[in-house]
Amino acid sequence: MKIVKGKTTIATNCSKADTISKQITGLMFKPKPENILFMFNLTDNHHIHSLFVNFEFDAVYLNNNMKIVEIHKKIQPYKLIIHNTHKSKYLLECLPGTITKHDLKIGDKLKVIG
Repeated sequence: MKIVKGKTTIATNCSKADTISKQITGLMFKPKPENILFMFNLTDNHHIHSLFVNFEFDAVYLNNNMKIVEIHKKIQPYKLIIHNTHKSKYLLECLPGTITKHDLKIGDKLKVIG
């Protein structure tokens, strides 16, 4: 699947983390960055970490309507916790630099295709 903002593709070859096991694993132990869309059962604060992640990545938190509520650029490897302050239903972990490259901002609406 891919993630778009209007007509612009933000993330391609995006995998889906819609189970607890996929959400627990996330980017851990992956050999290189990739795009993952976390689909949580509850809208809540979903703190993350980058333990056992050997590369930087961007994180985009989205509400029920797929509007961006919080962004974190270039999260460094092996951070114990990355706090998010806005409740979210979705989390896009994406290639480092995605937020800057596509000028993503709070309030932007994204869409899943495929």
